[in-house]
Amino acid sequence: GQPEYEQAFAEYAGAIGESARRTVGASNNVTVLSGEQASRESFEQALTDLADAAGAADSIAVMLLGHGSYDGEEYKFNLPGRDMTGAEIKALLDLLPAENQLIVNATSASGAVAEEWAAQGRTLITATRSGAERNATRFAKYWAEALSSDAADLNKNGIVTAQEAFDFTARSVADSYEENDALATEHPQLVGDGADRFNAARLVARVVATPEQRELTAQLEVLEEAIAQLRTRRDEMPSDQYLSELQVLLVELATVQRQLDATTAQ
Repeated sequence: GQPEYEQAFAEYAGAIGESARRTVGASNNVTVLSGEQASRESFEQALTDLADAAGAADSIAVMLLGHGSYDGEEYKFNLPGRDMTGAEIKALLDLLPAENQLIVNATSASGAVAEEWAAQGRTLITATRSGAERNATRFAKYWAEALSSDAADLNKNGIVTAQEAFDFTARSVADSYEENDALATEHPQLVGDGADRFNAARLVARVVATPEQRELTAQLEVLEEAIAQLRTRRDEMPSDQYLSELQVLLVELATVQRQLDATTAQ
């Protein structure tokens, strides 16, 4: 596209890639394709390699930035060379064995694939609510910001869930149009029920160098998952029971986090 889009997409991809590396703590678990590197062949190979390397217990995030198009029947993700259709991308996504997936399509017209790409265990976020919203989107800018600052971290636990990131981004997109007295040409949407349980970003990298730190980090992850699961059952439980169970988990979480902080300081 035009130079300003190319520069912006590269900036957002860089910020999201940095957030991903900080979150997973291993750069070899993160693949970033940007500019001319984001060819059809490279994209297909990256998802094929991911499908081969991942297991059912893993968590996987795939984020698409750039332009998309929709002709009333078929969505296409615009790439250098031949574009990829929504059906072709779906076939690659369906190869991923992970039972916990986050797929973010931040392109224009991305809402066209919301129903097609939905799947069990998959949280799907699109920048638009339909294929008819074809204008260049602002979504990626605020999504990158959500994963890189504490603005989206409502409970200030140092982790931004997919739900927190989506809520922050959707609000920011709407506010940006209002501030410019412009009619919003994009309306983000989220499909799936796992957004509260998917940790989209860690705001501070965890240092996991010793056996003790690895053990404490594993305990933290178990407690974080327990808290996320409890929150999904909040409406099904008496308020007193929910708050009591939540308090116990939060105290345990704080205790383990202090132990990990102490080992890091040493």
